[in-house]
Amino acid sequence: MSSDRYEPLPGFAQLPGWLWRRTGVAVRIAVGVTLVAAIAAAAVLAPSISHSRSERSARSARIVAAQHARMIRELQAEQSPRSGRSRSVAPAGASSHARLDARAGLMSDVSSAILTDARRRVAERRLRGPILRATCERFPRTVGGTPPERDLSRTDGRYACVAVVADIQRSAGGEAGAIGYPYRALVHFDSGRFAYCKISGRPDPIPDPAVTTPRACGGT
Repeated sequence: MSSDRYEPLPGFAQLPGWLWRRTGVAVRIAVGVTLVAAIAAAAVLAPSISHSRSERSARSARIVAAQHARMIRELQAEQSPRSGRSRSVAPAGASSHARLDARAGLMSDVSSAILTDARRRVAERRLRGPILRATCERFPRTVGGTPPERDLSRTDGRYACVAVVADIQRSAGGEAGAIGYPYRALVHFDSGRFAYCKISGRPDPIPDPAVTTPRACGGT
């Protein structure tokens, strides 16, 4: 007669041991061989995995460095100097009034050149327009004093300019102003020569020493 006795299943924690005791010898040997092979494979693959991780890290660092270098080149190209020469130059021995008028005309030519440059960049889809006008003021900006073009003892002047895209209306407690794309300019009053640069943004939160205002445009 068959027996209807049975052994109840153990709890979850004891289940692996209960199953192992009921496993045949051949299965136990196969499991043991598999574990040994897995351990050996892990020992062989561990250096390879570590090397692969190092390679991926180095590859990522190279990609980041290449992207940064490309951005630096683009920003440097964006702010490369443009030069011009105005015909508004007073002849030698001209009166102070004539010299001041000539300098005013020179500064008007500088603003016009920057305006033309900014609008060209808009046409090339490198800036967003429209560009309303270009304005310049001495750099660095200070309160009071005589602008360089009005000081006949000065032979050159540094300027911060803006290709204006919008005006800010004067409000209570605030001043009127304008927003736009920044430029820098260096003007030589005696020869009528000038150079200007569009000022680029910074590639990182900390200003990169490779992206500075060119000396030709009054940078240091």
